[in-house]
Amino acid sequence: MNIALKRRPPSSGARRLAQERVLRLWALSREIASERPELARSWMTSAKRTAQRARLRIPRNIDRYVCKQCGTLLTSTARCRVRIRHNRSAHMVVTCLNCGAHRRFRVRRQD
Repeated sequence: MNIALKRRPPSSGARRLAQERVLRLWALSREIASERPELARSWMTSAKRTAQRARLRIPRNIDRYVCKQCGTLLTSTARCRVRIRHNRSAHMVVTCLNCGAHRRFRVRRQD
């Protein structure tokens, strides 16, 4: 790897601030998503870029509610369709109604 392209990892303080910013942008975008979905999408794109620059993972409970292709919040039935499938193994299929992208999540049985 070229030494000029290597970046120093962000400090722990910068990572903590980035994490707080991601969580704050998530909370704000959830509040405003029903009235202004474009603004909510913009805020989630900003949160994703902030996490990437700080080399953070977006928490799973946030990541599952954001479309990977268009960035739309998948919080209401007007923006996504959820189906439970039992082919091979049980899984949940979430379809974004904005761009048509599918996401699959395994569903485990509770005994």
